[in-house]
Parts: sequence; structure tokens; C-alpha cells
Amino acid sequence: MWDKVKVHPWVGEFYESNELLPYRTLVLGESNYTTQENFNSNLVIACIKDHIGENSDDNFSRFATKTRRVILGRETKISAKEFWQNAAFYNFVQYRVGDLSKQRPTQKMWDDSVQAFDELVNNIKPERILVLGQENWKNLLARIDHQKINDFMTKFIIGDNAVIAGFIVHPSAGGGYFTYKEYGPIAKQVVLGGNA
Repeated sequence: MWDKVKVHPWVGEFYESNELLPYRTLVLGESNYTTQENFNSNLVIACIKDHIGENSDDNFSRFATKTRRVILGRETKISAKEFWQNAAFYNFVQYRVGDLSKQRPTQKMWDDSVQAFDELVNNIKPERILVLGQENWKNLLARIDHQKINDFMTKFIIGDNAVIAGFIVHPSAGGGYFTYKEYGPIAKQVVLGGNA
């Protein structure tokens, strides 16, 4: 199934059926951070599996919990397992950027990940993409054909797919940049809202 995609996406069991979310939804992270020995094609899948198995003591689980809550509301009763079984998750940059998230992808890493993203979209055919992180968003807009909807949303044109996408500040952003009050309405519009 995957030729260009190096780090395989998580695709929930109910992603296709729209049981919880009204659209096939891809949550798009930026980069892979881990040790060299842990970096492999199943990295993202393993992170989600650990998270929905209630292994909530790691950085990924805190990030994944904030992502679920910004979409569904801070007080949501929908569990991590229920949410992630209805969504897909993928990191755009298909390389190990480093051990820690403070390291940044190179322009070459961004450029060399475009074909993998095209392959991903053509295979799993998301109807909505929630992009996490402003730098992620800027780099996507510079590399992917799109039609602007507003300051936070666009329609990506990828092969035969026209996909509504929007971005929020990365849920792991410190310094008060990420707030549920500011980004919850945007995330809800992207994932749960009607056609723009």
C-alpha cells in the first residue's frame, strides 16, 4: 500500500464509516521525534496504540488528549479510544528530525515529504484535515495546491481530491499560544462543521 510513505499513518477502525465524526478526518502533525533505535515505519501507530491503551504518562498522550479535546470540547465524555478509532493521524515530515521536539525539520525534509503526503491522501481519501501547528500550515501552503477559504482554512487540491483543511496552533505549544477558547471553534469548524 505504501511506496513513498515511510512512517505509516494511524487509521482508526471506524475511520471510513463516519460513526463519530461526520467526515473522514485526518489529524496532521508535523514531525517525528524519537531516538534512532525507536524510529521505524510503525512509530505513529505505536504512539496511538499506547495512548488509547491509557498509557497517559508520556508527551504524546498529553498532546493527543489536547487534540481530542480541542475538537470535541474540553469536557467531552468521548474517550481517547473512541475518538482515535474514528480518525487518522499522520506526521507530514517523513523523517526523524531528532530526539527532541525543539529541533526543526530542514527545508529538504519538507520538500522530500510532499510525494508521501500525496500518496497518503490518495490512499485514505480524507474529507477533512486538521493541521497542527502554524509552521506546519505555512510549509503545506507553500508546497500543496490550494484554494484559500479564510485565514485558518483552505481547500487542498491533491490529485483528484479536494479536501477542506484548517489549522490550529500546535496543542503542545507553550507560553499560552494554544488555548481551547481560541482554537476550539476553529477545530470544530474544520472537523465537525459543514462545507465552507
